[in-house]
Amino acid sequence: MTKKNETALAPVDSFAIANRYEGMDPELLDELKDQLDDLDDDGSIDCRTIKIPAGGGTSFEVQNGNGDDTDPAKTIDAVIIFTHRLNGYWPKSLGDGDGEDKIPACSSMDGKTGVCRETGEVRSCENCPFNEYGTAIDNRGDLGRGKACKNMRRLYLMQDGDPNFYLLSIPPTSIRDVNKQLKKIISAGNPYTSLIVTLRLEKTANQGGLPYSKVVIEQKGLLPPEAAAKALIMRRQIKEQYKDMAITLDDYTSAPAQEAAVHQQTPSPDAAPEAPEFVEAVPMSDSDLPL
Repeated sequence: MTKKNETALAPVDSFAIANRYEGMDPELLDELKDQLDDLDDDGSIDCRTIKIPAGGGTSFEVQNGNGDDTDPAKTIDAVIIFTHRLNGYWPKSLGDGDGEDKIPACSSMDGKTGVCRETGEVRSCENCPFNEYGTAIDNRGDLGRGKACKNMRRLYLMQDGDPNFYLLSIPPTSIRDVNKQLKKIISAGNPYTSLIVTLRLEKTANQGGLPYSKVVIEQKGLLPPEAAAKALIMRRQIKEQYKDMAITLDDYTSAPAQEAAVHQQTPSPDAAPEAPEFVEAVPMSDSDLPL
């Protein structure tokens, strides 16, 4: 039954989960597989990226088939195939350095257990001092209210009739809202793999007037049963591979602008603490999101 004041989602019969090799000539398919075996396989997932612009822009930057070229998109209609939390700690101010500096000194692919890149030490994210508010260092070298370790979330998406996976990394400024939106979707009784959602960006600003882009996810309709079954199979496949997708600074999209939105200069010891306008999400348990 539909709750009062809620509208039942309508099925969208035209949405297709595409398979790149479906319907291909068997001989050609065998040859492609044989040639793919000649290449190095790092076990990761081949994805195009969707980026969030700096400074409160309201159009996503969607990677197309021409290398690093992107196309703007005000909205994206897609199916969430898989999603997971991740954490990354960069000891330098974000945006400084290059090469290996893009790789975090410590990272976690589930937001619970981190691994130090240099030593291989395994750490609990819950008890890590870098995962505490008030430990962040901004681009000016000031201590801020945010966390030194960045809490993020990855969304693996598929669009209608498009065989490519798209990866959208949710930054700390949006993760709390996105977590709530995903929990609301699942709590309504529909797995996210059975739904078409619309993603868009809202321009907003912190109490200091600095603009940033907030990710909004809205339900659009139900997938056809056949497409939903394909999406569920793909979710299980990605869940076996996602830990091989390395975290880099590319996950922390638009670092300078969004960093300014969450970091403020440290107040004097005598000043009364002020609650930030928004904060990074409190870590959620498995019971909150069944991922």
